[in-house]
Amino acid sequence: MELKLGKCLLFGSINLVIYLVAPSIIIFMMSYYKILQFSPTFVISLMIMGLIQSGISYFKNLFPSESLIFNLIGIGTSIYSGIYFFYMFGGFSLDRTFGYYQVKTSNLEASFGLQFFAWLIFIASLINTTYYIIKGIESSKKKVFFVGKKIKLRNIALISIIFIYLIIGAFIASIIISGTRLSFNLKDEYTYTWDTGSNPFSHDDDRIQIITYFDVPNLGIYSVKKIHLNIDIYTVNTTDTTQLLLPDNTKIGEIKDVYYPEFPAMQVIYNQNLTIDIIPQYVPGLITNNATLRLFCSLQCSYAGIIIDLNTTIHTIWTALA
Repeated sequence: MELKLGKCLLFGSINLVIYLVAPSIIIFMMSYYKILQFSPTFVISLMIMGLIQSGISYFKNLFPSESLIFNLIGIGTSIYSGIYFFYMFGGFSLDRTFGYYQVKTSNLEASFGLQFFAWLIFIASLINTTYYIIKGIESSKKKVFFVGKKIKLRNIALISIIFIYLIIGAFIASIIISGTRLSFNLKDEYTYTWDTGSNPFSHDDDRIQIITYFDVPNLGIYSVKKIHLNIDIYTVNTTDTTQLLLPDNTKIGEIKDVYYPEFPAMQVIYNQNLTIDIIPQYVPGLITNNATLRLFCSLQCSYAGIIIDLNTTIHTIWTALA
């Protein structure tokens, strides 16, 4: 059996670029520009798996493509490739350690769960093994299978696999493009209601609610679904010199688990409101003091199979009511 050293170097080098060089560059650039955060364990594991895949590819391409050993190794590399991408997109993660990629800025933190992509690519890789299985059977039986009189069965399998990968690629590209046309804007403007209670001479039974607003421009082709919103209000600094009625850096209000079934695609939703109850013990201090407030918003939703956790913070000024 003639060994194919030139072919080995060519395809081995291509796999080295796909599974090691390109991921390393992407991870470095995203980390350098603080687009995404990657744990050292994840990066090292991915690099080791990439080296193994490249090594197997070098070995596989030493043999003629029609040989049985080439196709048996091809089945293995297809499965291993699926495992590699499955790991990359967090398919093995049950505790959301891997596969949840983070974006951080000064007032925003977002995590994206990509396990759906992991399963999609893994299944495609398993389908890819059918090409090598057919070629392996043909090699062992020394017979080429045809559909009809002229079309090779292996070619139908290969075209089908390419078509599946093109569909997956187009789907992922459409999600990326649509995602750039989606945003969540929590406004620093607010209104409030003030219930003075039954005793006009005391603020102890008063009640304050702060109504905040947000917009959701979703001009992409996918709807945002199963939205859960939580907002907490904190003081940053206040004019309360005693720090008893309205102390600095204190949680003074919240609204929990507001649910929206869907923000539809190709629509812009304006001025959705959320009514936040102020904790009763801080109402008197809010009535009599100015303050800088911090609104911390936590949002969980699903977008085209991606699980999104979004945390954003805005600051606003509160003016005493009395």
